[in-house]
Amino acid sequence: MDQIVALLNDITSDFLFLNPDDVDVPTAGKFMNKLDAITKEAEQAKAAPVKAIAVSLNNILEKIVLDKLEDKPRALQIFTRGISVMQEILDHQRNSGTFAGDITDVLAEIAAVTGISPPVEEAGAPPQPEPAAAAEEKTGLAEIPDEALLKDFITEALEYIDEIELNVLNMEQNPEDKEYVNAVFRPFHSIKGVAGFLNLTDIRDLAHNLENLLDRVRNDEQAVTRALIDVVLDGADTLKTMIGLLTKPAEVRKRELARVNVTDLVRRIKGVDSGADAGQVKKIGEILVQDGVINEEVLNEGLEKAKTPPERKLGEVLINDGKATPKQVAQALRKQEETTADKTTVRVDVRKLDDLIDMVGELVITHSMIQQNFTGQGQVDRNLMRSIAQLTNITSGLQQTSMSLRMVPIKQTFQRMSRLVRDLAKNSGKLVAIELQGEETEIDRNMVDEIYNPMVHMVRNSLDHGLERPDERIGLGKPEKGTLSLKAYHRGGCIMIEISDDGRGLNRERILAKAIQNGVIQSGDGMTDQEVWRLIFHPGLSTAEKVTDISGRGVGMDIVRCAVEKLRGKIDIESTNGQGTTFVLRFPLTMAIIDGMIVKVGPERFILPITAIRQVMRPVEAAYTSIAGRGEVMNVMGHLFPLVRLYELFGIEPERRNPWEAIVVVVDGGDRAKCLLVDQIIGKAEVVIKGLGEGLKELKGISGGAILGDGQIGLILDPDGLFELSEA
Repeated sequence: MDQIVALLNDITSDFLFLNPDDVDVPTAGKFMNKLDAITKEAEQAKAAPVKAIAVSLNNILEKIVLDKLEDKPRALQIFTRGISVMQEILDHQRNSGTFAGDITDVLAEIAAVTGISPPVEEAGAPPQPEPAAAAEEKTGLAEIPDEALLKDFITEALEYIDEIELNVLNMEQNPEDKEYVNAVFRPFHSIKGVAGFLNLTDIRDLAHNLENLLDRVRNDEQAVTRALIDVVLDGADTLKTMIGLLTKPAEVRKRELARVNVTDLVRRIKGVDSGADAGQVKKIGEILVQDGVINEEVLNEGLEKAKTPPERKLGEVLINDGKATPKQVAQALRKQEETTADKTTVRVDVRKLDDLIDMVGELVITHSMIQQNFTGQGQVDRNLMRSIAQLTNITSGLQQTSMSLRMVPIKQTFQRMSRLVRDLAKNSGKLVAIELQGEETEIDRNMVDEIYNPMVHMVRNSLDHGLERPDERIGLGKPEKGTLSLKAYHRGGCIMIEISDDGRGLNRERILAKAIQNGVIQSGDGMTDQEVWRLIFHPGLSTAEKVTDISGRGVGMDIVRCAVEKLRGKIDIESTNGQGTTFVLRFPLTMAIIDGMIVKVGPERFILPITAIRQVMRPVEAAYTSIAGRGEVMNVMGHLFPLVRLYELFGIEPERRNPWEAIVVVVDGGDRAKCLLVDQIIGKAEVVIKGLGEGLKELKGISGGAILGDGQIGLILDPDGLFELSEA
């Protein structure tokens, strides 16, 4: 009974602050889930009066949300009274041991408001036959009474699915941690409650079956096995498909939903047994085994030694015996200690957030213009200068805070990669442990979707081409389980993402042979390793011996390059033959503000992204060379780079034409570097990026514009586009 009392107290406290006019699907779902839980508990305790009231109160919630009540304040009063009556019944039970109490009046009031007859099973009467119309609605294909409610449900449910996918992998690695089990159970429970309210019975029933399976895990009636994890992930995928179909027209929805094979999935859910791999070993040991650091035999030996006086921790034993390194134990401990922290959040329309950030950007620009107006002036009122200084601090703080609103942890993206690795490894017959570091590193939310596809391509390539099969790894003296690592961190105003494996590494000879065969290069003589590795980004240059369903067609890495450059990012590659490959991706922290160097060409000013600049210099005359048929080049520390005259590209009259009288900026773009000729370096600045509009968005060499401190416009240069423009 304590559980029912706790649920009633929660409902009472939450309902006191609820405005019935503002009840949306997620809010109603939370109340309905609690009432469902009360109904279940009451049924088990044979508390028929409590069950009857809970079922009837659900009807009030449905009518409020559907806006089908003429007197909402009255309905709210009756809802509160129903909760009070249930509390009185439970108080009586504590004192007398029986569930006594007259509920006729409250059930009649609820029925009068909702127009729905109270449940009669509790009175001993046979259940009434279900009307044909109602039975027809429960096909799971009924029309939704309100499209706004449906839209809310779709948004909320898809977020729940993401939450499930994120936590189910944690549950697999920490099977004895009930918090992870609850973190997967709750989203299924919420989907079930709201889907039932909306008559989406197929979705409700599937979520209910998955919820029951996880409830058995919570009650220690079912172990977390590989089969259970598989069926939960398949269930989440199926729910995502079914929820996605809700966006389609009714006829299409019915036809497509009929093709979804839910029956076999439900049979699998009900057929999951406890199995032997219950994961009852110590958490730290289980993690080390799953990561491929040790095997079961080493684990059991370590556990025995740890129990032998003087007792020691398992990690200490494994390190002393040379079975694991301190770093491996530390990583396992980190995974062991991970918990899902509760945070108070508020849901905000993305457009409102973007508008706020745009206005803060305008404030930053206006502030810069005010500062510029007072720069170089003689005597200025001290009070005014103090006010401007205070405005500077406030503007800077507001800018940083507003930009942080755009930032989200990369954890969810990493977890999606974990799911991908697990599925690919299962299908390819490879054993792969995935290591995640820096999951709390924050990234611009506008980048999240953009970086997902390139990361998928690189992860698939690492698993398909990089990591060897277990028998091959054993033959090479490696652990049979390969390791794929994802790491994120901040460095120098950029976010860094590393994707590495301990597989074969890149084959220099094979890459060169393929590049020569495709006409990408004439010869590999004199090429550095970095220059060779960058050849893999050329379209069609795949060194795979055969095309698989994972990769091998030679288009993936070209897509990666284009996607990364679109985000103003860079890729570096580190590879050692036989030991593995690491891809290092570098992105600006935000898509809204850029660290730039302002350069002047004639009367015009341009902004170069700092991340693209390799070197700035005033060259000597001997460094300049003009090669017949190949154009102008500059010798920079022993390397020849093509010279690009910006004034020629943009039709500007320059102040200086000779490179040794002007400034040369060595800039990276794509997989190459060139020298840009400019008249003057104005300085470094953080600028707010502005779009150029539909008419100019395809303009090559320009990625946007910015308003400078004096109110003038500066164009932001796109190095890769400039290179293409100079070669046209």
